[in-house]
Amino acid sequence: MVTAMTFLKSSTAVTTIGLLALVNCANGPAVVAQTDNLDAFAISVLNGLQPISIAESREYCGYIFETEAGNLAATVPVRGREDYCDLPQPGDDVRASYHTHGAFSAIYDNEVPSPDDLRGDFADQIDGYISTPGGRVWRIDYAAQNARQLCDVMCVASDPDNNPEDAGFVPQVLTLDDLAARYE
Repeated sequence: MVTAMTFLKSSTAVTTIGLLALVNCANGPAVVAQTDNLDAFAISVLNGLQPISIAESREYCGYIFETEAGNLAATVPVRGREDYCDLPQPGDDVRASYHTHGAFSAIYDNEVPSPDDLRGDFADQIDGYISTPGGRVWRIDYAAQNARQLCDVMCVASDPDNNPEDAGFVPQVLTLDDLAARYE
């Protein structure tokens, strides 16, 4: 049985050119990292996707995996909707998921992962990376069972229409319980 991971928004050094080309090639090749640093590669992948994700106000998602040669690589991004992105069940070589949160919207809590973002990665027993309209990058840490900011606002390309005040206080680390309280 194949299941899918869905990233949802809840209410309340890969080059940009290379990644934009990938977005336009539905069955194109994976992007192979020039580093073995998973965090740095994920930030680079997300930074490359931010402009198109913001422009289209859609999430883009995919996986970071380890090649047979032991290199990190990113799957071709899947184009999602404004508030979610579906992925097939990850294979054994997957190290982490990645997805963008699209453009700023006053109806979503754009600057933090949603509880479903954490639940999806935890269920698949993998880490995850999320970029926000304000340019933050979060790492969902399966082992620690939390999400922590790898970098703050404008770390990656950001939406010029983002309203930083809309997010309120954004802590460095969030658990599922923290997010449940935030979304109440």
